[in-house]
Amino acid sequence: MSKVTINHIARYIMAPVLFLTVALTAGIRIQPGTNALLFVHPPLVSCIVGALAIVLLVRCGVVQIAGSDDRNRETLDIASRLVLMAAVYLATVQVFNSVTPEAGLLNAFFNLFYLLILLNYLFVLFNSRRLAGALATLLGASFMLKYLLLADLFGPASSWSKYVVQELMKVGTLGILDQGPIAPATGYLAFFSVALYLLGLYLIAPRMTGSEALLYKILANQYSLTPSDRIRLIKALARLEPNSGAVGADVEGLEQVTRFAEAEPKRLLPWDQATRH
Repeated sequence: MSKVTINHIARYIMAPVLFLTVALTAGIRIQPGTNALLFVHPPLVSCIVGALAIVLLVRCGVVQIAGSDDRNRETLDIASRLVLMAAVYLATVQVFNSVTPEAGLLNAFFNLFYLLILLNYLFVLFNSRRLAGALATLLGASFMLKYLLLADLFGPASSWSKYVVQELMKVGTLGILDQGPIAPATGYLAFFSVALYLLGLYLIAPRMTGSEALLYKILANQYSLTPSDRIRLIKALARLEPNSGAVGADVEGLEQVTRFAEAEPKRLLPWDQATRH
């Protein structure tokens, strides 16, 4: 079995099954005391948050919508990509819903925070690895706030002092910081869902080559270039145009861009220089 076949199996068979599993497990809540299973459907705001996340994933190439060049496989390729996108969307909606408080003003604050962060990400240059890291940080921080801080703060009071603190916080914040008890099993299930979701993103994210990583660093630091450097870079990129008419122009132009970027490490890669020193 070739490496390309293995990659297709992992991306279009294993990954959709994994994301659909996340969409199922992230929606399950276990009632404290009775241990009854309850499936919670996502609210409308979670669907909007998931749509913004999908836009970011498509923009960064994690979820690819471009079809194959092989016409005989075009229908199957499009269908596979649509199934993968639908599975990623369902998983994204449910995993964001699982790390959000269930009701109250805390639920509104969390969802407003997600919307503002994701809208801000639309104007930031990301590659697939950095976007996955940003989503992991966002989901991880929300998970710790809900299942570690708030769950412990508003859990069953084991002492009078904790009971008094809970009542004072409810009265002092006018009920804003109020949350029902969360069963420990729900937290374990949410942790499993978040970890499985991030693993799925790792499976479908394209691997970056050295040239692609270098191009990302150039674009991310384009405003640190001087006008003369920009002119040199534009001239080098102009040779990549397909209508240039020169044989091997693409390769030669790419080599010029690479030599230009490597010749200006201090301007293009300031954090790399800081790390070395």
